[in-house]
Amino acid sequence: MDGDILQSVYFILKGTVRVFKENQQGKEVTLYKLSQGESFGETAWLNDGKQFASVITKEPCNILTIQHADFSQFYADHPDFMDCIATRLSSEIANISQHLKEIALGSIHQRVLWALRSNAQEVAGKKVANFATHRELASLIGCSRESVSRTIQDLKKSGDVTLDGDTIYLQT
Repeated sequence: MDGDILQSVYFILKGTVRVFKENQQGKEVTLYKLSQGESFGETAWLNDGKQFASVITKEPCNILTIQHADFSQFYADHPDFMDCIATRLSSEIANISQHLKEIALGSIHQRVLWALRSNAQEVAGKKVANFATHRELASLIGCSRESVSRTIQDLKKSGDVTLDGDTIYLQT
């Protein structure tokens, strides 16, 4: 959890995790999701073990855990590995900065559209938003589920999205 002291770095071998912070009212705000091939805990490794956010699995996961002492030894044996960590952390900081900008400065309409676009995947030539629920989307952009539901209906009326059951297709 946020502020806890971590003793390990974690590599996701299978599954997806959600990285989030809680606001002062106790509402969770998703910072980003990580999946197979990605890792977390490096920031704590660099920061005397202090964790800056919380992480929870979204589905059953297989996660490789490496103790900080072992990770430090690996780093000492392979100093060029730090370039990989620095590149990934730099990208993570840029993504979080963009996310915070969208949350702080965007209207609900802009925030929903940004979240849908930034989490879309190409499926059979169409862009498909990758969210299990409106609550998950609301957590990502810092608003209520009800606001997301209303906004998606507005986006449907304006032609920005089409809906097929629970699937949201983005119009290009």
